[in-house]
Amino acid sequence: MEGLPVVVNECAGTCAGGVWNNLPVNLASSSQHEWFLVACAAGTVVALLLMIARVRLHPALALMLAALGLGVAAGMPLTKVPVAFTAGVAAMMGHIAIVLGLGAILGRLLAASGGAGALGEFLIQNCGPRGLPWAMLILGIVVGMPVFFEVGLVLLMPIVVEAARRTGKPPILAGIPLLAGLSIVHGTLPPHPAAMLAATEYHADLGRTILLGLAAGLPAAAVAGPVLGWWMIRRWERRGRAGFPYADAIEFVPPPVVSAEDAPHADAEVLPRGPAAAAEPVPRPAGPVMAAIAVLLPIALICLGSWADSLAAPGGVANQILHFVGDANISLLIAVLAALLMLGPRIQTGRHHGRELLRQLAAESFEPIANVLVILAAAGGLSGVLRESGAAQATVGLALGAHMPPLVLAWTLAAVVRISMGSATVAMAVAAGVLAPMAGQVGVRPELLVLATGTGSLICSHVNDPGFWMVQSFFKLDLKKTLSTWTVMETVVSIAGLGTVLALAAVMG
Repeated sequence: MEGLPVVVNECAGTCAGGVWNNLPVNLASSSQHEWFLVACAAGTVVALLLMIARVRLHPALALMLAALGLGVAAGMPLTKVPVAFTAGVAAMMGHIAIVLGLGAILGRLLAASGGAGALGEFLIQNCGPRGLPWAMLILGIVVGMPVFFEVGLVLLMPIVVEAARRTGKPPILAGIPLLAGLSIVHGTLPPHPAAMLAATEYHADLGRTILLGLAAGLPAAAVAGPVLGWWMIRRWERRGRAGFPYADAIEFVPPPVVSAEDAPHADAEVLPRGPAAAAEPVPRPAGPVMAAIAVLLPIALICLGSWADSLAAPGGVANQILHFVGDANISLLIAVLAALLMLGPRIQTGRHHGRELLRQLAAESFEPIANVLVILAAAGGLSGVLRESGAAQATVGLALGAHMPPLVLAWTLAAVVRISMGSATVAMAVAAGVLAPMAGQVGVRPELLVLATGTGSLICSHVNDPGFWMVQSFFKLDLKKTLSTWTVMETVVSIAGLGTVLALAAVMG
């Protein structure tokens, strides 16, 4: 992925080329001014913690205030602070806004057509009791690729309950592998928001990030999923099979697909009413093959784009076509158009089949990502101010001068923010914004920096994380049981993820 060029100002205290105090980092020594900028960056993180955790501000508002406060504190001219913030927003949204929107449409089509459920049932029905945890892990990874963690959990919760009923185990213990799969792709694989943000900041190649993310994420998720789940089940059995609610205690019904007749929309006036809106036969749901094609098509196209120079002569027509279809925006657009053709006729509602229903489903799919988009836009603004003020470069220079391994530094910073703030997305945004200058200076592959930051952002989900309460509510757990299962799983997947990323770095040299 091409990144924005960094303009270097040769004179601190003046502004040249629209950039304030954006000095190169001197790794040999740190001046008093650089220490001051580091203190500004640290104070920004502390201020974010206080505004989100104590004042209870929305993360987007907190990120905006922190960015503007950092610019003023770092001595930027007041007229340059909003310019730097706006430039950061533009750079971030230019890379991820369309990707997230298209991904949301794809996830909505998978859910509404029954494809996600069919894929899950296929995996469960074609494996034995010993293979069930691994099937749940694969299901979480495959379904989690195109949808948010929360959406994936909603889609797959009925399958978790059914798997628990078949095995006679509590749903939370049967579902640990699936939760591990959903979690690892949420934190490390584009086009998920946090991973896309980090890939943008570090100028990482998306195809390589996905492949390396799978190489590092699969072993980590295996440890935190089937292996940890097996240990938890053995522990539960030794304690007399008590303490967790069984499947019969969980009545989870996935949200129905709302038809245009039942849910008024901005485009409602163009939809048929009265006798024309009579119920139609519900079509057969999409099968597992269709669902798998819809999920894997954009991943395959992105990977082809990354390998274009190896598959076709550089500069040739074939090479240009591969690069074109391998762009994240183009590959997801192709996947969405293919999904409209394959999954559109399978939408599970008895009314308004056709183009109007598909248009409404596409419009509705944008609603859940509005909150994420605003947070990421504000995070991009903070990243812009961090760079333009010189605070990010000074912080990286200090860390490198302390000889802390870059991958460990990225993981640690993301982990600290995650534990403090609760949001994996905010953790990756803050860590990637601070460490972005590192990507071109330390000889570490930017894709590995994405993975280290992503795995760090997953650690120790607890009471300040909305996902914690979602798991607690869906699985009918008390606070202690949620901490001893979900929180432990998130911590294990994060630490194991760091280990696999470091192992990849050692192998790749």
